[in-house]
Amino acid sequence: MRRLPLALALIIAGLSPAFAFDTPEALIKAVYAPYAKPIDQFDWASYDETPLRSNALNALFAKDKAETPEGDIGRLDFDPYVDGQDYELTKFKIGKPVITGDTATIEVTFRNLAFPEDLTFDLVREADGWKVDDVVSHAKDSAYSLKAIMSAPMPTDNGSD
Repeated sequence: MRRLPLALALIIAGLSPAFAFDTPEALIKAVYAPYAKPIDQFDWASYDETPLRSNALNALFAKDKAETPEGDIGRLDFDPYVDGQDYELTKFKIGKPVITGDTATIEVTFRNLAFPEDLTFDLVREADGWKVDDVVSHAKDSAYSLKAIMSAPMPTDNGSD
């Protein structure tokens, strides 16, 4: 009989929320794990990255989805984690995080299809671990902030039907 309470306690402990990503590096490794496979060998259609993003960033994505007409693309027309639509990553490096309380920044560099990329991730620690709050590209010709893109007004179709 004493084993039942112990077993129940272990089950309940297993159901308790755990830090999914207890370090910034663990989060960044999780963000880039799908890119280890060739683009045609990963099921992007069923991939859910919401557990990787902060509540604030997820709210911006939800707003974008709600405001985007059926069949349209919305605010984001590229993959902000690779700064493009296609990928073949090489020379991937995760920098040392700079942690200040419940926020952190971490630099990620790599080559995507032979083009150098330099991204800074702004992270926030939420109840269930570290989350991506923004991605900033330092590309000379196409610098961006994911949060700024997702916060911008919805693009309008200026073409004719």
